[in-house]
Amino acid sequence: MLRNISISVVIPTCDRGALLQRSLDCVLTQSVAATEIILVDNGREDACTQGLDPRVRVLRTAPRIGPGRARNVGAQAATSELVAFLDDDDLWQADYLERVLERFQASAADAVLARLLRQAEGAVAQPYKLLPNDAEAQRQVFWCNPGFGGQNLTIRRDVFLAFAGFDESMPASEDRDLAARLLLAGKRLVAEPQAVAILCDHQGGRARHSLLRGNWAFFRKHWRNMRPIELYRALKVLIKRRLLLALGR
Repeated sequence: MLRNISISVVIPTCDRGALLQRSLDCVLTQSVAATEIILVDNGREDACTQGLDPRVRVLRTAPRIGPGRARNVGAQAATSELVAFLDDDDLWQADYLERVLERFQASAADAVLARLLRQAEGAVAQPYKLLPNDAEAQRQVFWCNPGFGGQNLTIRRDVFLAFAGFDESMPASEDRDLAARLLLAGKRLVAEPQAVAILCDHQGGRARHSLLRGNWAFFRKHWRNMRPIELYRALKVLIKRRLLLALGR
């Protein structure tokens, strides 16, 4: 039986009306209801957040402030012990919050990371990533993302705020950056394989360019924290991604 742990859901959105409604529906129909649902609207189209369920609290910001800053705004406004993040184009399975809350109740986790599936448009979702529970294995974050994202992260709000949340200066990879900072500080990141988030993949060329810039920003920020083998792997991944992007792949 779950004890009374409060949990706020934070969803940043930017001009994605149809996709947003799908994401909101999966939150509103959870087997265990969220304490509050906060939608941070940083788009230009007001119609995207009109006529929403009254259980959804809408915060409007300046346009295009970016997902990291939008998540920070939502977490700062939240009133719960835990904050669960979901992107406006991704989904949770119906018992997601229930499984996450069970994991917090059963462990001393600072953050819980759900299992990730990946779904291409028109396809069936496939297994994608699950963060390893071993802190040493979690150091993969220095050259790749082992399963820490804006759609599968639930974190203690006091911990999130103590680390100043997501780095708003990064064009992408702000999730990896937060994971690295938490890991280096000895915070406990725990995977919950029974909680499932679905990453809906529809990235275009612009998104891939942004991701590459974010990867370089991450490297510049964290290379001093990397062991020699981690430094080698990180550079190898960066060079490979740059070449693939140049080839249009």
